[in-house]
Amino acid sequence: MQAVQDKLPKAKPAQHLNILTDVPISTCEKLLAGQRGESAETLIAFLRSDLGRDVLFALMGDARPAWFVRYCKQLDVNAARRQLAESQRLIEQLQREASEGEG
Repeated sequence: MQAVQDKLPKAKPAQHLNILTDVPISTCEKLLAGQRGESAETLIAFLRSDLGRDVLFALMGDARPAWFVRYCKQLDVNAARRQLAESQRLIEQLQREASEGEG
């Protein structure tokens, strides 16, 4: 639950969690306070929310089955592609600026 709590705003975290997951606010309050454990339904709601990846990594802990290793590597590939695309945009911008300076 700490992984989820760290991703929520400090003000009204239970309400934000409710909006993200459709889990009742009273349940969200109890979960965040540590007064209630996560049920299968709650975990499914968390995984299906925008917090899903963070929840998945928290649930997996140190476990590294083959499918999860492949998933993590694919995330790294995706991040590298985004970084490459951004670098290419920057290079093109710098080349345009250099060309404009020549004229």
